[in-house]
Amino acid sequence: MTGSGAVGCERRARRDPVGGPRGRRCAARNVVAVAACAAVGLGALVALQRSDAGAATREALLARVSGQRAYQHVLALAGKIGPHVAGTPEDRTSGQYIAAALARDGYAVEWQPFTFPYFAVRMVSLAVSSGPAPPLHPRVLQYSGATPAGGVTAEIFVAGLGRPEDFAGGAASGKVAVIERGGATFKAKAEAAAAAGAVAAVIYNAQPGEFSGTLGSAVRIPVVGLSGAEGQQLVAAAKAGRVAVHLNVQAANEPRTTWNIIATKPGAREPHRIVIVGAHRDTVEGAPGANDNTSGVAVALDLAEILKNVPLPSTVRFVFFGAEEEGLYGSAYYVDHHGPDPIAAYVNLDMEGVGRRLMISTYRGSDSLVQTAARLASELRIPAIVGRDGGSDHINFERIGVPVAFVFRPDDPYYDTPKDTVDRVDPSLLEVSERLALAILLDTAGAPQ
Repeated sequence: MTGSGAVGCERRARRDPVGGPRGRRCAARNVVAVAACAAVGLGALVALQRSDAGAATREALLARVSGQRAYQHVLALAGKIGPHVAGTPEDRTSGQYIAAALARDGYAVEWQPFTFPYFAVRMVSLAVSSGPAPPLHPRVLQYSGATPAGGVTAEIFVAGLGRPEDFAGGAASGKVAVIERGGATFKAKAEAAAAAGAVAAVIYNAQPGEFSGTLGSAVRIPVVGLSGAEGQQLVAAAKAGRVAVHLNVQAANEPRTTWNIIATKPGAREPHRIVIVGAHRDTVEGAPGANDNTSGVAVALDLAEILKNVPLPSTVRFVFFGAEEEGLYGSAYYVDHHGPDPIAAYVNLDMEGVGRRLMISTYRGSDSLVQTAARLASELRIPAIVGRDGGSDHINFERIGVPVAFVFRPDDPYYDTPKDTVDRVDPSLLEVSERLALAILLDTAGAPQ
């Protein structure tokens, strides 16, 4: 490029003979033109050199990625601390570990507190009390009410789909409503049962298997779910004669406090332009959370370590969200209180350590960052599938118009279960996700200064 620019100017200089006043003026102009083009060529050379330096720096940073180093965070958080549900003592312990790791790397760490509706099941049982029957296996729906301490015994009332008209006539008063899944939200069914005077609601699946669910917010009666097969057994027994059941649900349902843990790396040139890497740090009850989502936390922590001494043009913020499993509460609070500086991009890391398929997704928002991530994955020879997916913290960033890339592995049958243990997390998969996340971050935050 440099050569072709200078030659072009020289060719223009040769077009007129140098003789007489006009020729001298042309000669002078041509000397200036040659100098100007040489300067342009020098600028292009400098830009090219900077580009080459930036590429070399990126490769050097990518070479520092270590799945084994990230895996040590998995061992500490999921292996030693174990389940750390938002609002519990273990939740604070996990936050302290994350904050300490960031502080060791020189980051100023902020604990951003917020309240959320905490829910936990202490006990649940359901049995037919009016005669011999096979055992039942209820699951408490999130934000269910509780029974009295010893439980409640009552006759069942078969309420169809649990619509208000299915409770007409007052026959459900004082009874346990048995409702088929479908046609309305779980909360609408529970509220219709409560309004009709039912003391509890049992919602059974429209399919043979079990299900889990949430009511979205608190209701005043206990609500449990049954598999379709067990629910149909209850319905058949009720049609054959009067059936009573004993239900015991003991649950905590109260506001509690948790935190988003935030570390900020100020930008060297555009400090008010923010690029965020995020991962939720909480687990569900009983799950160590090695993959969901200590794997994402581990990748983000290692990214922070790699970049601790690397000046970048834009500000980079690492955010470890609380109460994601309870309903994306931490990211919702963050986006509503993030301050005046615009968020240019958000990279969401959730479930990085199990399953060979790597997805890069948005939900319903712009796919500009997803397309950038897909291009970078191709450059890095990382097989990845572009798609649309919800269910994680990126949804709240999309809500305020931020381009997002949700990087995750969808094929883990044991997430949110006691089998989500450290032995199932593959450090080599953490390394792949981290390489891609780092490339996205360097592309969006700008080349190292």
